[in-house]
Amino acid sequence: EKRTRSRTCNDSTKNIHGRSCRGDDLLQTESIFRDVCRQVTKWWIEIPDETYGGTTADLWMGLKQGGNECKTVRPTWDAPDNDDTYWRYGQYGCSNTFDINKRVELYLNSDSSNAVYIRSMGVFIGDNRKGWWGNPYTEKRKRYRLRLCVDTTA
Repeated sequence: EKRTRSRTCNDSTKNIHGRSCRGDDLLQTESIFRDVCRQVTKWWIEIPDETYGGTTADLWMGLKQGGNECKTVRPTWDAPDNDDTYWRYGQYGCSNTFDINKRVELYLNSDSSNAVYIRSMGVFIGDNRKGWWGNPYTEKRKRYRLRLCVDTTA
């Protein structure tokens, strides 16, 4: 980050010691490096306690921030069952770095058209949690289903 400050000088304004600002640098530029990029440290998906919550499919996740995009290795989760949270620690195939202060887009990919219900899913970028949370138990008892990206090239 670069910040520039400019001052004006006239000899009618002297400092408390009587010194003039003539000859001083009136344009000051300060550069600050903000270390905000981190690698992914954890991935998760949470399957709700629904009869058909799980899937027989292989699932893997995608993560995108602007033009920066990567996917986990395939399969990241092999046929996850209902009523459980599945974690993968480390980069798991995604070695890109992401800005911890910016939003990310999450994708769940499948090698099947078999549906899966997701309560939550996300990543930890460094120590910062980024995720998507759904609520399968609303007042009207609606079930929210995340659309999957189906890869038929398997």
